[in-house]
Amino acid sequence: MSDVYSAVIIAKNEERTIGDCLDSLLQITKDIVVVLDERTTDDTEKIAMSKGARVYRLSWQGFSANKNYGVAHTKNNWVLCPDADEILEKELIASLKSLTPDMNEIYEFNIQTYFGDYAVKHCGWYPDWNIRLYNKTITKWNDSQVHEKLVSSQKLKSVRVNGLVKHLSFKDESHMKEKFDYYAKLRATEWIRSKKYPNIIKQILGPGFRFFRTYILKLGILDGIHGLTIAKNEYLLKKKELEYWKALKGK
Repeated sequence: MSDVYSAVIIAKNEERTIGDCLDSLLQITKDIVVVLDERTTDDTEKIAMSKGARVYRLSWQGFSANKNYGVAHTKNNWVLCPDADEILEKELIASLKSLTPDMNEIYEFNIQTYFGDYAVKHCGWYPDWNIRLYNKTITKWNDSQVHEKLVSSQKLKSVRVNGLVKHLSFKDESHMKEKFDYYAKLRATEWIRSKKYPNIIKQILGPGFRFFRTYILKLGILDGIHGLTIAKNEYLLKKKELEYWKALKGK
């Protein structure tokens, strides 16, 4: 078991979820690397070390760079890459134990995001298939600061693995606003860095369309008050991205 997979997690102030995340991974591998943002002030490091993870403190260089740093310290070629607030559920763990990874494939997990205790079922958030297992000898994270992507030296087939990842993303609306504000700043910075700017249509209609897409087209209305809250905050996210971008562009 432990000679097949390694796991890499990047984290900053994740004491709320890191223990459960690691407990789920320990059912698959003992080789777990946690790359801890050196600005961390809570007990994330203490909890991770108590679970047997190897912890490396690192200055924040971006999602991709910090993940690639962690991967460089893994012992095995097949790397699991969940977020620190993601917990692999039983069916997924069983699927991974029975899986024989293929060098020609890359593996997607279905992630269900939670808003407090509520499992979001619509809003374009579920089902949500994302790559969480890959072979480090042919695949790595790109250089994006936010919304990082995997790039490979060869063409790979995406395979979906049965089971769910429980994503404990948002404690409440205040937590959502805080995280969305952080993501908006990162996205604006990435636009400036890459010189890829939103066109005039996105600048004018983007935030409003995001609300309409989330709440109506993606059936957020069926998630009740949670769906409305998510749609409203996604509208604000897109608005803040533009505001931060204009402020940075003006400097």
